[in-house]
Amino acid sequence: MSDRSRYSRNTSGRTVLARGGSKGSNNVNRRPPRRKGRKKTLFGIDVETLVALALIVVVLGGIITLSVMGIKSLIKKNTKVENYNVSANISPIETPEPENHTPEPTQAAVEPSAVSAPTPTPYVPNAAGLRSARIRTVGDFVMDTKILASGKNYASANNNKYPYDFSEMLGYISYTMQNADFTVANVDGSMGGKKYYKYGYSGYPQFNTPEYLMLNLVDCGVDMLTLANNHMLDGWYDGLMAEISNCEKAGLKHIGANRSKEEKSAPVIYEINGIKVGFMNYTVSLNSMDRAKGLDARAMQFGVNAVSNSNAANDAKALREAGADVIVCYMHWGTEYYSTPDENQTKLARNLVSAGVDIIVGGHPHVVQRAEWLSGTNQFGEAQKTLCVYSLGNFLSEHDWVKNKNGDRVACDGGIVFDFTIREKSDGSFEIVSPEYIPVYVWKTGSSYVVLNAATYVLNGTRPSGMSASEYQAMVDSYNFQVKVMSSGVGTMIAN
Repeated sequence: MSDRSRYSRNTSGRTVLARGGSKGSNNVNRRPPRRKGRKKTLFGIDVETLVALALIVVVLGGIITLSVMGIKSLIKKNTKVENYNVSANISPIETPEPENHTPEPTQAAVEPSAVSAPTPTPYVPNAAGLRSARIRTVGDFVMDTKILASGKNYASANNNKYPYDFSEMLGYISYTMQNADFTVANVDGSMGGKKYYKYGYSGYPQFNTPEYLMLNLVDCGVDMLTLANNHMLDGWYDGLMAEISNCEKAGLKHIGANRSKEEKSAPVIYEINGIKVGFMNYTVSLNSMDRAKGLDARAMQFGVNAVSNSNAANDAKALREAGADVIVCYMHWGTEYYSTPDENQTKLARNLVSAGVDIIVGGHPHVVQRAEWLSGTNQFGEAQKTLCVYSLGNFLSEHDWVKNKNGDRVACDGGIVFDFTIREKSDGSFEIVSPEYIPVYVWKTGSSYVVLNAATYVLNGTRPSGMSASEYQAMVDSYNFQVKVMSSGVGTMIAN
């Protein structure tokens, strides 16, 4: 697994100040003619000398004044350049020197004892020297207009270096996010920069999310973003290309979008605790942006990983040939606001089993859908056992409960964090074990949004300070819904 790298902004040039002197006079040794008569004096000094001194003072004062004005002008000019480079139009993103971007929440939480988990310890193989890796994935970030406004207000109130800061929303949940060997997230929409959408940063229906969110995700332990989702072209092709660059500048790995045909066909493998994990990522829909007038043809030639322009079997084969021990596929699919997978999801899942995918993790419906084990024979003639979780629901959004077309009310004000463990067997092969999930809830308090680990509060009968009884009940209702859906399939609920 390649090391993360930090990038700093490069200046495009430098300002060179030239300092010139006045030309000398050819008459420096020539004396002026002497005037006849007695010289006039003032306080014992002749008037001519006083006038000369006055002129010298005036000239020096002018030089000093002009120099100060020039320095102020230069400072002002450089400040404008600095502000522009740090503004919303940066692409790629500037990553600052390491510092704490996740301040404590404004209201101290009354955390139950289950939350007081120790700092994750470094990975150590078991006594037999067999390797294992725990991969954790959070649900969809749906950065609606009100969430963007809240992030902007928080950054302003705290004199943040950047115009947006979403760390307050993630302060309570950051440990849960990073409590794994590898953490993955999905953000609906483009994060290329403000200039890639005519309305700037925006929420629904065309998402253009501030790229500064990436810094908050890194601080919360996110290792990789899945870029293939139905809103990935909301910033058009150029915005998608800038998003890829921003990911790399922020130190985030990525899957699902490409800058060339070569990148699209290249297998993506990251080594986690010595295990070579291959990744795939596709989206079923692009919200008709793939047919939008003026879209750069390169978007569908290689830019996006859509089901319509990809071949999962070929990609899985390339991963296997490149040495992948395990293959994980992230799918953006399904029908929004339905808590059961649709026919297209189950069909695609069977195809992925045949391709040789070991784990399928889904998103997009904005509501949780069950996890289950699937089995079959893969393209390599082997018996294939695949873990499939159809939808993780939302992680951060302003959604609430929604009634779908069937008349069913579903909880969209939260979702689950899902994880599994890849474990090496004594024969050198690998198996998927311990599917687990954690219900999460978005606490809307005033104009603020805070993601909470609902399990820790509900199981211990506690709540964050400042949460009212009605708000607590709303969290319990959401938690019960997530547990009910997940109980219809496989997976053990855990508290952290």
